[in-house]
Amino acid sequence: MKLLQKIKNLFAGCILIIPLLSSCKKVEVVELPPVQVNVVKAVQSDVPLYEEFVAQVYGKSDVDIRARVEGWVTSVNFKEGSVVKKGDLLYVIDDIEYKNRVDRQASEVTRAQTELVRAENELGRVRPLTEMNALSKKDLDNAIAQYEAAKANVAAVKSTLDNAKIELGYTRVTAPFDGIIGISNVRAGDYVSRVGGTSVLTTISSVDGVRVRFQISEREYLRIAQLSAEELAGAKKQVELILADGSIYAEKGEIDFANREIDPKTGTLTIEASFPNPTGLLRPGLFVKTRVLLKTATGAVLIPQRSVFQLQNLNQVFTVTDSSTLKATTVQAGEKVGDAWIITSGLKAGDRVAIVGTAGLTANTKVEVVEQAWTPKGN
Repeated sequence: MKLLQKIKNLFAGCILIIPLLSSCKKVEVVELPPVQVNVVKAVQSDVPLYEEFVAQVYGKSDVDIRARVEGWVTSVNFKEGSVVKKGDLLYVIDDIEYKNRVDRQASEVTRAQTELVRAENELGRVRPLTEMNALSKKDLDNAIAQYEAAKANVAAVKSTLDNAKIELGYTRVTAPFDGIIGISNVRAGDYVSRVGGTSVLTTISSVDGVRVRFQISEREYLRIAQLSAEELAGAKKQVELILADGSIYAEKGEIDFANREIDPKTGTLTIEASFPNPTGLLRPGLFVKTRVLLKTATGAVLIPQRSVFQLQNLNQVFTVTDSSTLKATTVQAGEKVGDAWIITSGLKAGDRVAIVGTAGLTANTKVEVVEQAWTPKGN
């Protein structure tokens, strides 16, 4: 019995020792290392604000060369796509018919002038006889009427002769101004007329200067219309072209006019600007972008666009505190300029902004700051 009691006491002691040993075990808390986060400083500078529009180039003058008489084309006297000078002969249209018409009208003029001389002599004979009462007043009136009719007939046939000479001149088609000539629509041997599809022979464009047309939407128009008179005057003279390869055209242009109405079919307003083209780089039909400097934001605070994340209608950024933790800050964002965003409130120059990317970090997260240099890129 004594042995059994000792065994019970021994088991009871072990049961008491096990909880004591368990309570003495230390709990170790594992802390994750800080996450490396790229950080840039908000910068402050004067920022030019541009608007870009798709546009198309036109020549200063784009003129269709049309046939003004009918006939067979006997020669084409230019190289397509070449530069021509004012007065250069372009086409010759068969002129035999028009030469004959000139000769015929010249003979009519001679006949009319002969009749005028006869009527003038008759008037010179009748007038003194009437004064001597050898002839009646009626005879004098008839002589005067014949003389005036003959004189009018001379003027009429001379006018017809002039028209015939003009039409003869139209058989020689010349360049109306200096420019680049396009593809010919006719060849030697084709028949051309004043009307229909055969009337347009070719097109000449004057390219020492060009016109550029683009459209702006109603919303853009209303926004631009709210600029001050000084800003509008400056914007008209600050027009740039962005070419298809992304380069900026060397010459600046100036807005000439805006159309009188908003196109009801497209809801856009057509604007035209003129550009010098001293090297002939710009050709009619070229698609470009116009970039108009509307105004300059003075002392604007800029941060990278990729540092801003949107939550419903709010724009937020993660700023980095002095204790290297993230703080969610609500900001008011303005214009986008290149890779930057103008912040109108919520940040000041020098504030450190985290570029968290897809790290999925939250506010109060401890981070290891990796400073990055950042310079805004213009639009």
